[in-house]
Amino acid sequence: LAGEIDPAQTLTTTFRMVNVDHGARKTITKDEMHALMEEAAASGEYDLPRREGSDHITPIDGMTATVMTRIDQVRPDADGSFRNATDPEVLTRVEIEGRRQALEYARFLIDRVPGYGQARLVALSSQIGLRETRRVYGDYRITRDDVLAARQFDDQIGLCGAPIEDHHGGEGTGTTWEYLPEGSAVGIPLRTLIASDSVNTLMAGRCFSATHDAQASIRSMAQCMAMGQASGTAAAMAAAVGGDVRAVDVADLRDQLRKDGATLELA
Repeated sequence: LAGEIDPAQTLTTTFRMVNVDHGARKTITKDEMHALMEEAAASGEYDLPRREGSDHITPIDGMTATVMTRIDQVRPDADGSFRNATDPEVLTRVEIEGRRQALEYARFLIDRVPGYGQARLVALSSQIGLRETRRVYGDYRITRDDVLAARQFDDQIGLCGAPIEDHHGGEGTGTTWEYLPEGSAVGIPLRTLIASDSVNTLMAGRCFSATHDAQASIRSMAQCMAMGQASGTAAAMAAAVGGDVRAVDVADLRDQLRKDGATLELA
């Protein structure tokens, strides 16, 4: 469970604003927006747990989408036991807190940020965003060093060029960013999708076999789709050889993924 051994990433309720003056909003930079957040929080008038959130112009005129709220999911109980957002009670608590924070950040935007003076909150995410809950141990556990070195693997089934984006919980209000070498990407090994104690279990998405910090890079949507394609293809091929995923010929799997449009190497 995320947070039990390694740290656990925080959760986010996204929201959208309408009637935003995009031209006026563009008169300040991202860093200036963050400075406004710091000033607002320091004034005591606003409760802003995260001070470097972002807003994004959408194709809909006058609408922005935000990634601003920050909710810590880890909850140690009085008896020392541990729970995170896999627990329904914890998930309920963070859903409520995420919506409370969204209202507070919307108030900050309207009061303090150019372009938002006439804006209104129009929508909340249907469910809070969970960056990390469980991670399964696989035949290989990809690491931070693998990611930052853009390591390649003989059995890779996809690529990731995203930075380590760690929305860490506990103390602090920021996000840690660590970038791969420019123009590079780390390979995603098939072994990170094979559960170590099972013959026929494959994972795809943020539960794959990775350390906390490596997962903070490879958990993104495009990579989750690549893992899903690879897991589905491998499962179909395994069914033809008795159901053992380790009996699948990796070269044949990679050839099939290429035929289906997957990108396995940069060159």
